[in-house]
Amino acid sequence: MNDRSNLFNRWAKGYDDTVRAATGFPFAGYNRVSDEIVHLAVPDAGMRVLDLGTGTGNLAVRFAAIGCTVTGVDFSGEMLAAARRKVPNARFVRGNVTRSLDFLGDERFDLIVSAYVFHEFDLSTKVFILGRLAREYLTQRGRIVIGDIAHPRVIEREEAHRRWAAQWDEEEHYRAADEALAGCEEAGLLVRYVQLSCCGGMLST
Repeated sequence: MNDRSNLFNRWAKGYDDTVRAATGFPFAGYNRVSDEIVHLAVPDAGMRVLDLGTGTGNLAVRFAAIGCTVTGVDFSGEMLAAARRKVPNARFVRGNVTRSLDFLGDERFDLIVSAYVFHEFDLSTKVFILGRLAREYLTQRGRIVIGDIAHPRVIEREEAHRRWAAQWDEEEHYRAADEALAGCEEAGLLVRYVQLSCCGGMLST
């Protein structure tokens, strides 16, 4: 993970320009996915929001503008520095979601959201993290909404791999919805999926 954090530290200064200008894989539809996360979350002022992999704060700023109390977590110090400048009224914490989240204490959140982060984890890790969040950090009527690089089925992911071979990062784990839904169901998680762009989709509880 250290090499990945170094990668994101270097990328922090130009990250917003990269996603803003994207028209193809992997960030096509980035703004639409981010907007749809907010729409599906149905936030209200005063809600407690946990933004996992907050990056430069592009998702956190949307919830903060509504009046939510936002906690953003990321493993990149440079990304967090950018997020703090963008959303000064949010709380940002350095941490790795695959490890302990003890720094959150006993706090529970009305909404747990994430944009373009879960492709860093393989399927079993994705499911483990989602289950842990639902059990330990979500309020009784809370919601989890995840937007990420994704395809409806494994076959579409394979086609995308061939189509965008030059841009495909073999160290990342792009989601196929049929595979993810089956894994979540086996873990006792009921989730829904919506495809929003050629390579972006939404998973929500």
